Amino acid sequence: MAVCIIYHSETGNTRTVAERLSAEVGGDLVAVRDLAGYSKVGMYLRGAPRALRGELARIEPAVIDVSGYDIVALGTPVWAGNPTPAVNAAIGALVGIEGKAAVVFCTSGGMPGKTLEAVTAMLSNRGADVRGAVSFTVQDLRQGAPIDALADLVRQLEKEKVV
Repeated sequence: MAVCIIYHSETGNTRTVAERLSAEVGGDLVAVRDLAGYSKVGMYLRGAPRALRGELARIEPAVIDVSGYDIVALGTPVWAGNPTPAVNAAIGALVGIEGKAAVVFCTSGGMPGKTLEAVTAMLSNRGADVRGAVSFTVQDLRQGAPIDALADLVRQLEKEKVV
């Protein structure tokens, strides 16, 4: 089954999970870049308030075609308890998401807040069949914690031959 792993990462944590997931289950990686180009301070001063308001960023790629995939995994950092503006925009940029099986993941310094629920709802509103969500802390990643729960969700979808 073809898997597409879409993620936004500013500090590398979400990219780490996406790359580890790809190594475990295969699939194509799509890195979403926020064209605002935040500095570390800018993520907190400008990015976090935008995340709280549910704003959309200008992103690259502007269109993400997943019509050729069976499963979509979408990952975001947690900013102020919410998905990033880049991920909000990425969900809007999806082409062919209707009816696709999906899983969601996020990375945070501590608590995911309402991030997983928000991304799940946005994907569901676009017609995706979201089958699970997993949160990782930065500490989990630094300690080399396995991403088994996320990889197992994708493997389960592959076994079910969800298309």
